Amino acid sequence: MGKQIDAAIRTAVYGSIAAAAGVAAFFFLVIAAFLWTQQHYDTIVACGVGGGLFLLVALVALTALAISRRRAAIAAKAEEEAASANTLPAWIADPATLLMALQIVRSVGLGRLVPLALAAITAFGAANLVKSPARTNKRRAEPNESKRAA
Repeated sequence: MGKQIDAAIRTAVYGSIAAAAGVAAFFFLVIAAFLWTQQHYDTIVACGVGGGLFLLVALVALTALAISRRRAAIAAKAEEEAASANTLPAWIADPATLLMALQIVRSVGLGRLVPLALAAITAFGAANLVKSPARTNKRRAEPNESKRAA
């Protein structure tokens, strides 16, 4: 365990050094570009070019942030839908419902309920396979609405 902590500390230190060196290199490159532009053109033009470059970097970063947040929201929604699809409905977990089902099984008899249960399962399965036009249109309309909102 001590080796893992040492490795994590080394990674943090070396990563910090690399990040600081990268920032310093970036600043020196920006200063060099500014001085070159200032010598060949004018101070005002050099400031405008530098400002334009930083504005471009900011716009690219904001675009990447927006795309990342949208993907995260879509992934969270998909996880939520998957979790809700895997959970049992509340009425199944209700003790009163379970007691009522047990009482029906006792009064009717298990032998008579098995064919009825198989028929019900088959009917629900067949109904699940049939896609209604309203559900199909709703799924097609959702991506268009999200594009308009963006």
